[in-house]
Amino acid sequence: MELIEKYISVSLFIAMLLVLTVQIVSRYFFSIAIPWTEELSRWLYIYIIFVGASEAVSRRDHIAIDIVPNRLSESANYVLDIMIHLVFAATSVVIIYRGYLFAQRMDRLGSITMDVQMSVLYMAVPLGFTLILIKSLLNVGTSFAALQDMRVNKKQLSPLMKTADK
Repeated sequence: MELIEKYISVSLFIAMLLVLTVQIVSRYFFSIAIPWTEELSRWLYIYIIFVGASEAVSRRDHIAIDIVPNRLSESANYVLDIMIHLVFAATSVVIIYRGYLFAQRMDRLGSITMDVQMSVLYMAVPLGFTLILIKSLLNVGTSFAALQDMRVNKKQLSPLMKTADK
């Protein structure tokens, strides 16, 4: 899924670059201002941001205060990570719901220069947070599996440690 997001991000970025190139060339070389290029490039940038945010959650590159995790044990770090990503998931559910309602209300409005409903722009929020929700739940599963694996390995090492002590 991360590879798909990467391709989407790169495709959106290339599209934005092409639109901005058309805008610059038409304005400075042909003295023609194409009005929809600026708005479309803004819309593409917004979608890039939301796809990129889900990539950051996937790679755990989001902004974090690491004073507490640096002082915790490895297992406590996994528990903290699970709690953090469950909060991400819960917040994402609320934002998806409210964002969808807001996008529906914007369906009555059209963009200024393009003949597209504004709901297409505002759907970037619920779509982006749907990706963040999926990535948060995957991170919860990964951390939970690592925590379980650590506990199983610790139980397997305990009898070995007792025989080594004798």
